[in-house]
Amino acid sequence: MWISTEDRLPEKGENCWYFYDKVGTWRGHFEGCYNGNKDMHIFVAAEGYFLTGDVTHWHPDQEEKPDEPV
Repeated sequence: MWISTEDRLPEKGENCWYFYDKVGTWRGHFEGCYNGNKDMHIFVAAEGYFLTGDVTHWHPDQEEKPDEPV
């Protein structure tokens, strides 16, 4: 089940899938929030790519890539 970043964020260091409509779904982990600002959440992909503040949804980690949120 996808969770909106407006509702709740993962625990710092938690592995997850994350989604942003312009780049799609990525698997990685939640790094935390820049200076404690919830709007500046940081998600990092296994490949090293990261998004700061753009992720709209996240999904608890699982082997298979989940369908994109609707």
